[in-house]
Amino acid sequence: MIKIQGIDHVALNVRNLDASVEFYAKVIGLKVTQREPSKPGVEYFFDCGPSLLGIIQAKDLDKSHPFENEGLGANHFSFRVHAKDFDAMIVNLEAHQVRIEFAKKREKSWSLYFYDPDGNKLEVTAWPLEDEVANPQRMIYDPKSKIWKAY
Repeated sequence: MIKIQGIDHVALNVRNLDASVEFYAKVIGLKVTQREPSKPGVEYFFDCGPSLLGIIQAKDLDKSHPFENEGLGANHFSFRVHAKDFDAMIVNLEAHQVRIEFAKKREKSWSLYFYDPDGNKLEVTAWPLEDEVANPQRMIYDPKSKIWKAY
């Protein structure tokens, strides 16, 4: 049996390549990779841990199929962060007026759902037990009130 080593890359078609490169670099904090050559005006690849994220200029702007909640196809993909950086990511996204759906801290995993400029649903995940967080509390974040509440 062939053993899959992990996800090599995820690629997104985007409406505005320059705006998306700016979002993924400045807001998310990814760096354009040196492993894969970029093609300005066509595509860029970002280092994302051992994987890559590709941003490709869409050719047909009349068709749309973003990562979303409902229907067939992709739902979202997630960036992994250390638990110590999880709350800072919320602050950073809010500072850049990024639409946050919600954030939830569970005992074993923490999730933050938000959207890129093209409406693709993204997630940031942290694993508090693996990151040695003592007694992680179950909490949910309301992006409207900007308040964490126990659940």
